[in-house]
Amino acid sequence: MLRVRLKAETHYSSGIDMSLIPPRKIRDIEAYLILNKPVLKPGEEAKIHVLVSGSGEGRMHIMVYDDEKTIFNGDIAIGGSLIAGIIPYDAPSSPGVYKVYLKIGDIVVDELTYMVYDAGEKSKPKNLALVWHHHQAPNYLPNGVIHGPWAFIYTYGSSLKPYGDAPYRYHAQMLQKHRDYHATYNLSPSLIKQWDTAVKRGVVFATGERIDPGSEKAKLIEETMNMYKDAYKRGQIDVLTSIYAHTIGGFLVDVLGLSDIVRDEVKYGVSVTREVLGITPLGAWTPEMAFSMEMIDVYYDNGIEYTILDDKCHFEMAEGEKTTSYEPYVALNKESGKHIVVYFRDHELSDVLSFKNNFTSEAHAWRNAYEVSLLIARKIMGIPGRILTLALDGENWMVFAGNPPLTALYFDKLLLFLESLSDEGVLRLVNLREVYEELPATRILMKIPTNTWLCTFRKWRGEKEEHEEYWLKVVDTYMKIRAYESLIKGRDPYSEKARWALWHALDSDYWWAEFWSPKIIETWLNESLRYIDERLNGIQIKDVKIPGKPMSNTPLTLIVEVMNTLETPVKAVVKVSCPSRNCVSEKEFEAPGRTSVSIPVEITVGEVGLVPFSVVIQSDSYIISSFIKEIEIYPSMPLNPR
Repeated sequence: MLRVRLKAETHYSSGIDMSLIPPRKIRDIEAYLILNKPVLKPGEEAKIHVLVSGSGEGRMHIMVYDDEKTIFNGDIAIGGSLIAGIIPYDAPSSPGVYKVYLKIGDIVVDELTYMVYDAGEKSKPKNLALVWHHHQAPNYLPNGVIHGPWAFIYTYGSSLKPYGDAPYRYHAQMLQKHRDYHATYNLSPSLIKQWDTAVKRGVVFATGERIDPGSEKAKLIEETMNMYKDAYKRGQIDVLTSIYAHTIGGFLVDVLGLSDIVRDEVKYGVSVTREVLGITPLGAWTPEMAFSMEMIDVYYDNGIEYTILDDKCHFEMAEGEKTTSYEPYVALNKESGKHIVVYFRDHELSDVLSFKNNFTSEAHAWRNAYEVSLLIARKIMGIPGRILTLALDGENWMVFAGNPPLTALYFDKLLLFLESLSDEGVLRLVNLREVYEELPATRILMKIPTNTWLCTFRKWRGEKEEHEEYWLKVVDTYMKIRAYESLIKGRDPYSEKARWALWHALDSDYWWAEFWSPKIIETWLNESLRYIDERLNGIQIKDVKIPGKPMSNTPLTLIVEVMNTLETPVKAVVKVSCPSRNCVSEKEFEAPGRTSVSIPVEITVGEVGLVPFSVVIQSDSYIISSFIKEIEIYPSMPLNPR
């Protein structure tokens, strides 16, 4: 028999957070209590489970009691099973919040809270919408070689063994196992595009490893995709689309003025979701929740009906017919009249799922699953609105945990507890398509701040000293693309390829401070410029000539000879300037393909002597060619008197 009278130890992780219930150890033994469900009916017979984890075998004396009586006082066997004992327990007859305690020796090692609730007191249960964001950046180089394997190893890998394989596949398996569990999944376009490529054409990694079509790995990827498709077809999940390369849309639109980039990427993301999964998306995940009011028009024009934002970083500062964040809202752009529906995630509870997931044992993971389900139950029973939305990464909370396999056990147990809450009538597990169709938004927000789920953009612009340098490179690359398109009066295959490359440089994962990836950004910016610079260099100023004798304060004409080596006609502006205060003149011109044209530009100069003239070709306010010409300006002589 093992009798312990030492002080219990509490162990904490060095990560962001450890867990809701920290591990409590006595020597090498962890012990906890859980009930078979966190919410009981009045007088219901329940089961108290004593969970014990640790090395060795033997017997241990415990006491289990509540605020009124001793429930169990005796020995339990340890070492043979995770569940060291199951104790019958009758719930109190009155609704309320109650506690049960576990004591070993003189030490209370666990304090378990539960609720007694009569579903008959309430009408319709409130909705719980879990939204999982599955995303990987387009982790391939311009030549198609995969530089980051996570889209694949998080599908067929073994990071969650022995409880599961890898997070993307495990989520899909949980959908098969827990059919009453309804949720919403963002299968990001850049993720599923990589899956689709591996299945149909195969991929090659920078390490030399391959995934060939028809290989075992390709089959696992395809099977995983099909599991999500099947869950969608049976109405269990809704599938979101997104900006293709997961850029911080609100920042690009409001700060950098790259609205057309965001619009193009949303359109392409919708097409990828439709083509790869056979799903026409109703909602969109806003990457990093980087929203701006202009995104409403982008979504609306691409057939997107709803998105998810943050209660703390968006709703609190929003303006309009606000009541509670636990309701759907119509976000209206009053200038355009376009609108979408917004669901606001509970920031605090979403972060619990995201970060409080470092578990030390099976018992510890199970105990925390119980505690999170209780938190959700208490929250949803207390909110004034009709829907509690929790939204977070689908894979990172698992693979970045201190012990990833235990997150798989935790997830499975959490779903069991949530299903019990659904059975009790405490909540209803829903996907957002169901909510959109059944729970109309009745209130309007006229303004939602440009912000992210972190309430700042500093993670992508500011935390790294090089951030600013690279954002300037982005803007310069974009302006060159725009200049070229203005020059040719539209888009062509060169500018489309340049835009495609620019998308990849903008993926937020590469800018995130902890994963800052300047080499990847640089690679894609250079790829974009490879298509554009050569085309812009096809427009050059060959020479500047001055017929006659130039004189001050007298209009003179400069003949600017422009060579167009492109096969397509171009349209731009020649601008001439000199040191004089108002010495500037410009003229629009057109040049047929593969030809030279002479453009006369008239200008008046106030200086006398050798004057340098700056002659440039501008397209969309971007200088694509420049020329300096020094001209001797002679003094003008007044006319003879009569």
